[in-house]
Amino acid sequence: MNYQSLLNQIEAFVSAQLSACGEPLAYHNLNHTRNVVENAARIADCYELSNSERFVIIAASWFHDLGYINGEVAGHEQRGVLLFGGFANGLFIEGDIIARVMGCILATTLPQKPTNLLESIVCDADLYHFGTIEFAEKDLLMLEETSHRLKTNIPAANWLSGSAKLLRSHQFCTPYCQDKLAAQKQENLRQLEARIQAASKAVQ
Repeated sequence: MNYQSLLNQIEAFVSAQLSACGEPLAYHNLNHTRNVVENAARIADCYELSNSERFVIIAASWFHDLGYINGEVAGHEQRGVLLFGGFANGLFIEGDIIARVMGCILATTLPQKPTNLLESIVCDADLYHFGTIEFAEKDLLMLEETSHRLKTNIPAANWLSGSAKLLRSHQFCTPYCQDKLAAQKQENLRQLEARIQAASKAVQ
């Protein structure tokens, strides 16, 4: 099986779908998807994966948020699985590989509960920015997208509190990310808490 050829087809398909999406997605867009694919490849390089295993995590990374193009936030992972299944059936991809890709997509559902290394890699690739200096910028994009979807202005203090709660509850799954990203994630949380305190004083 020519995995690189399949990945090229997957990239073209997903890119076209996201580019044609009528719903403005400030965060869950093609740029985010490409970042997740890059993160997954970076993490995968630290583990001795077979060609088929590497295909599984890259394919799952491409499809993990594609469900945003045709529905609400809830259930987008399941819709991504259906989109991948429809795409894969025409390419004669082996059934066990299809199942593993689907498992990786579903594992990104919050709260993340991966059951194996491949699922753990995709989960960490999806939330990699939690442990980088890009967190604040990406969190603002999430706020923009959520405000647009809900058609309301979300108070900054409420959003910051929710983001801090998410960071506190999150744990990276792979030893690679635990070692590389934990310190910056704690710094991101510290900065969030400082902004929450500042926002609280501003309304007093």
